[in-house]
Order: sequence, then C-alpha cells, then structure tokens
Amino acid sequence: MNLHEKCLLRYLKNPDELSYTTEILKLNNFIMEKKFLMKNFVAKTSTISYTEN
Repeated sequence: MNLHEKCLLRYLKNPDELSYTTEILKLNNFIMEKKFLMKNFVAKTSTISYTEN
C-alpha cells in the first residue's frame, strides 16, 4: 500500500482529518518532485574542465 492509498484509507476512516492527510500528500508530492528534478536535471549537468598552457 503506497502513501496515497494510506491517506485515502485514513480519510475514509476519519473524515475530520482531511486537512492533515492533504498536507501529507502535498509534502510527499513535493519531495517526489524534488527527487525527480535532482535525478533528471541537476545530476546531468555537464562540467567544463580546461587546462592552462
């Protein structure tokens, strides 16, 4: 069971906690987005090396 399923199940059991579970999902999505960006864009930047003669 992933985090989204756990949050949905928690909401169905306790509808009063909707804002709490929504914040957990927002935070999880933010972390996943940052990991995606770090993996696919930052890690692939090229380094330029040069030598002086």
